[in-house]
Amino acid sequence: MTTPTDTRYTPFLRHAHWISFVLVLLAYASILARKLFERGSSERLFVVESHYLLGMLVLLITLPRIVVRLRQKAPPIVPPPGLAARLAAHTAHLALFAFLVVQPVLGITTRLVSGRGIGFPLTDWAIPALTKQPELAKSIEHLHEFIGEAFYYVIGIHIVAALWHHFVRRDNVLQRMR
Repeated sequence: MTTPTDTRYTPFLRHAHWISFVLVLLAYASILARKLFERGSSERLFVVESHYLLGMLVLLITLPRIVVRLRQKAPPIVPPPGLAARLAAHTAHLALFAFLVVQPVLGITTRLVSGRGIGFPLTDWAIPALTKQPELAKSIEHLHEFIGEAFYYVIGIHIVAALWHHFVRRDNVLQRMR
């Protein structure tokens, strides 16, 4: 396993970060795109099933990312931020990682308890439903949607903070993930 340099995260963590960004962006885009298509249409089914596949990919890349991140010390921020900024950053990153795990798990669980299962776009392969409990599925789906909407703000704050570090504070926060 590679270790971080003095100034950057390891290649795995850098690539996983940016792949996660793209997958989350595509997951949001795909679920929003469903409204463009008529209910029951093959196009709508494609974007909805793509949303589930993207969520599963987010989960599959996030779990090893967390393991690696827990094993490796982050490169230092130069110049070092104050205590309040460090606490805010740790809290935001904890929330982001929780989101990257909880959201896919909630989405997968919704489908598996709804009686629908999860299909994979452009294939005949599917994960069958575990049970059919529509009320439970609806409750989990509402939570999934609420968290998804709330995280527009957390993700936005993350992006604004990275840009603030780069353009205002002029530290190396953004360079560590390049």
